[in-house]
Amino acid sequence: MVVARFPRDWLRRDLNVIGFGLIGWIAPSSVPVINGNSLTGLFFSSIGQELAHFPTPPPVTSQFWLWLVTWHLGLFIVLTFGQIGFKGRTEDYFEK
Repeated sequence: MVVARFPRDWLRRDLNVIGFGLIGWIAPSSVPVINGNSLTGLFFSSIGQELAHFPTPPPVTSQFWLWLVTWHLGLFIVLTFGQIGFKGRTEDYFEK
């Protein structure tokens, strides 16, 4: 009986995907389209505003949560598609 082993490199992590994905998200999210502000700028400025009263956590109604979730959701989507595209291309998933 042959026992199949779980591949140790199941994630097949690649630092190219992380680097290009981060750049690929920060660049478009830094374009000022939300009332003359960028998503990255709004997120980072909300971090500063919330740190101004540090021991007290941000209230549920704070805009910080909206910018936090939106910014990170976009980053994770870009990283996921980057991983699929980069690994799919290097492992010939998209060949005819």
